Amino acid sequence: MNQVLVTLQNEIKLSRSRILKEINSISTADGSKKNDVESWNIQEVIEHLVLAERGGFNLIYTAAEKFRIGEPVWEGKSENDGLSMEEIIKRTWKPKEKAPPSATPNGKWTLGVWSAHFRNCDDLLKELNSILDGLPLNEVIYPHFLCGPLNVIQRLEFIRYHIDRHHLQIIEMKRTFKI
Repeated sequence: MNQVLVTLQNEIKLSRSRILKEINSISTADGSKKNDVESWNIQEVIEHLVLAERGGFNLIYTAAEKFRIGEPVWEGKSENDGLSMEEIIKRTWKPKEKAPPSATPNGKWTLGVWSAHFRNCDDLLKELNSILDGLPLNEVIYPHFLCGPLNVIQRLEFIRYHIDRHHLQIIEMKRTFKI
């Protein structure tokens, strides 16, 4: 098994466990508190993370399947080749980006429901092992809507970065609302 893949999976699991620990005792009512109508509440942040992570996995799976049959999603040199996720984000993101519709929360379910789905994203991580087995992870690429072409390693780094970024947001919301 690819050690880089295992390391990234473990980093994502650790990031996820930090958020789950942070939100474990938050009530549905507290998870729904907002600063203003434009801001997301904790429940919506978790919903967003689930939607975004599932979308990222879908893109990794698609890129791997297409690569395996000789029809790669992306061919050629990527402008992100050799860059860390932090470098890519610094180069491509504005201070406050807007999520794509596919990762924008709609508030339909409670914090408890989305927390369970977020926890279950670890199962998707395990599934990556078989689909990526034997593939060159730096050549399996699917473009991100803001960052441009990301290979599997970069996309997994993005998932970790994204979870950590929203973890800090949750900590701040808990402080603000004295949760």
